[in-house]
Formats: sequence, C-alpha cells, structure tokens
Amino acid sequence: MPRRRSDRGPWFWRGMIALMLGVVFALFALVAFNQPPTLMAETSCRVDRNDPAHTIILIDQSDPFNPNDLDWVYEFVDAEARALPKYGRLTVMIPNAVSPYDPKVVHYACSPGSAFEANPIFQNPKMVEQTWQGQFYAPLLESVEAALMDTRQPSSPLIEAVYSVADRADFQPGERGRRVVLVSDLMQHSDGFSFYRAGADYEAYLDSELAELKPRLDEAEVVARIVPRQIYDLPVADVKAFWRAYFDEAGAEYGSVN
Repeated sequence: MPRRRSDRGPWFWRGMIALMLGVVFALFALVAFNQPPTLMAETSCRVDRNDPAHTIILIDQSDPFNPNDLDWVYEFVDAEARALPKYGRLTVMIPNAVSPYDPKVVHYACSPGSAFEANPIFQNPKMVEQTWQGQFYAPLLESVEAALMDTRQPSSPLIEAVYSVADRADFQPGERGRRVVLVSDLMQHSDGFSFYRAGADYEAYLDSELAELKPRLDEAEVVARIVPRQIYDLPVADVKAFWRAYFDEAGAEYGSVN
C-alpha cells in the first residue's frame, strides 16, 4: 500500500526548530535571571551596592525602656525586617551623646529573602525561612536587645542623628526604598537644641544654629514609634507637631504609628 504523503512541508519543520530553540533560550534566560548577585560574606549585602531598599532603625535609648515595652519593640522590628525585599539593607543605630553627629551603628545586614518571596520552582521555602531566621533575624534581635539595654546616654541628640542619617552616602536622594524608623520618646535634648529648655517649639528651633543644617530626605519614608512614658515632660501633641514640621521641611513622607 502506498504511503501517505505528509502535509508537513519544510515551513512546518522550520517552525518546530524555531520553537525548540526559543524554548531552550527561554530556559537559559530564566536560569540566568535567577542567578544571585555576588554578596559580601559578613553581611549578605550586594557587592555592587545596588540595594533594592534601605531601612534605618534609630533606637533612642537615653531613657530606660520598661520591660513591657520590649515585646512591642521586638514586634515592630520583626515587621520592619519582614517587609524588606530580598537583599534589602537594614541598619540599626543609636544616638551618640559624646559625638552627636556620629550616631553609633550597632548592626547592619541585608535580608537573604523571606519564605514569602521564595520561588518554589528553584527554592525550598522552609529552607529559605531557616536561612532568614538564622543568618539575618537572630543576629538582628541580639543587636536590638543590646541597644535597648544600653541606657547610659546623658542626652538625646535626635536631630543631629537624623541629619547624619540623611548625610550617609548610601542614603542619598535617588537611592531606592529609603526608610527611617524612630523608636523614641522624641524628646530632643542636646546643646544645639533642647525641648527641656525651649519646649517643642518649632519656631524657636528655627532660630537656633542647629536649624542651619537641613537634612535631605526627599521622598524617604519616616515612621515614629513613640515610646510611652509614665510621666511625659511635654504634651505629646506638641512633640508630634514639632517632628511633623521638621520632616515636612526635610521633604520626607512622615507618619507616627501612635
């Protein structure tokens, strides 16, 4: 019996070859796209410094934290850490009474990525979470706890610390995902300007020499988590109004979570 002639001409086979080549190239592209960047061994931060985000947590521990405060601080830090994208940088700082324009960096590292971001095709979400907990989160909590316990600061140069944060080379306008988190009672107290002497008076602050240094926080997010005190030296509403005026003038997107 004669064979049936195939209706599949040369264009069909050329199309099939093109399709197979396209699939191969797509697989190569997918693998290449998922290749991790080169990281610094000690911090897991990108060598090329192309951080997708940078969150700076400024913990003002000039006054002691009550034991009841520790739980919400840890929850707050946990939320900030989990919100970071993969390779996002997190820096923990405290104001420095001895050298107000040199706040102390007590911890910095970059997130290896949480289980929520894990790609199930290439990654095991359980192992990703274990890496996140062990390499990133546990050292972070250890540093935060040490900062909370260090209450030997005789003053609280918050304005100077915020200016120094804005002046960092890795926190300039144009850097992606800039975020400042203040964990503080927000009571500015330094030789340059003190709420205890002048009150939370923004007009009085503008007359001080300290006001000549204006931070550049254009489009950066700033969040304040106000530490509750049994006795507050000034009306909280006045303190909040001062910092809103300060960060508005700095160009930041400011909000208080309490």
